[in-house]
Amino acid sequence: MRYAIFTDIHANLEALEAVLAKIDEISQEEPIDEVWFLGDLVGYGPNPNECIKKLRERTDVIIAGNHDWAAVGKLDLDDFSEAARISAEWTATQLTDENREFLANLPERIQKNECLLVHGSPYGPLWEYLTEEILAERSFQHFNSRFCFVGHTHVPVIFQQPDTVANTPTRPLEVDEITEGLDETESEPQIDEDEKKAVVEALLEKTETSGASHAFAQNNPAAEQTEGPHTEAEHLQNLVADAADAIADLQHQIADDAPEVNPDTPSDLKEIITNQKTKEDEEQVEIQEENTDDETFEEPVDEVSSEETIQSAEERSNQEIEELLTLLGLSQSMIEVTNEMLVPPEGFWQAPSGYRAIVNPGGVGQPRDGDPRAAFMVYDTERGFDFYRIAYSFGKTQEKIEKAKLPHYLATRLAFGR
Repeated sequence: MRYAIFTDIHANLEALEAVLAKIDEISQEEPIDEVWFLGDLVGYGPNPNECIKKLRERTDVIIAGNHDWAAVGKLDLDDFSEAARISAEWTATQLTDENREFLANLPERIQKNECLLVHGSPYGPLWEYLTEEILAERSFQHFNSRFCFVGHTHVPVIFQQPDTVANTPTRPLEVDEITEGLDETESEPQIDEDEKKAVVEALLEKTETSGASHAFAQNNPAAEQTEGPHTEAEHLQNLVADAADAIADLQHQIADDAPEVNPDTPSDLKEIITNQKTKEDEEQVEIQEENTDDETFEEPVDEVSSEETIQSAEERSNQEIEELLTLLGLSQSMIEVTNEMLVPPEGFWQAPSGYRAIVNPGGVGQPRDGDPRAAFMVYDTERGFDFYRIAYSFGKTQEKIEKAKLPHYLATRLAFGR
């Protein structure tokens, strides 16, 4: 069986048509049995009804994304950035009654044979951004099939894990393992338990619409009702779960769909998040100023500059995660990560024998890996995966965004793959 799989159209009709045309071309050489879509038909882009119509005609499986449910009032718009909120409100005014009902009834997840399909992650189907191994570690425990296909980040990525540990709870390292190899003159850092607790509690505060909760409490319902001392291993296991949730919240703050910084967030972490948002705002202004005098949008000539900007953002994100783990009194070395994160090649990839994988094909209408081309993949159950990037006329989409009076940044970012 062969499946064409893509995600995150975001009402970008030109990108969708380019992907479907390529799928038709591929199917002429070797038939495609089904087409699967992983959520976010609408939001950001100017053609919500047209994209829904075309997708319903061409696909066999469609699941919900956070922007789909936001456009029909099933998610609180306070949990979105300003640009995302404005586009969701505009989309709501454009949808036909039939399409509004269609989006409202989309499922959060679908199991197709050996594949689970979700928009965000198995742990957080609508909201979680899978950007780090520590987050994928938790998600591997929330599905039992060999593969899980996700979207949401708009970045192609693969997390692979040996099947022998895929359904085994993440094990915190023992104290002797943590200290093994340390210089005898070194001592373990003193951890302020009150500060750690304050950081965790503030970051784990979720809205009801996100459907997220404390990982340890969710996986162990009786934990909230149990009093008394815990073993050191249990305590560290709790901290591992806290760290995964905290990093998910930090990634959510950094990502475009993030709410504003929680006023109750501890000052140290608030400064990290605020600095990140300030830097991103400054970069957006620079991009807008570069395009202010242009009546038409053109693909950027200096692609090196764009790649450097992307790399800088990734480095800041990694640094902020390490700072967060430090605040929690943890480090990556204290958590046994059993999965590996890969950047898929443009072309063929096959999961190693005895491994499971979480696979993201990248975004169709809003790529964010520095490559403006639309992304999708074909999964052949006998061979493996083929990853594709397709150029499309994003200038037409930009003109439509401007004509609809949607935020200017939603148009400029298409040329940069951000």
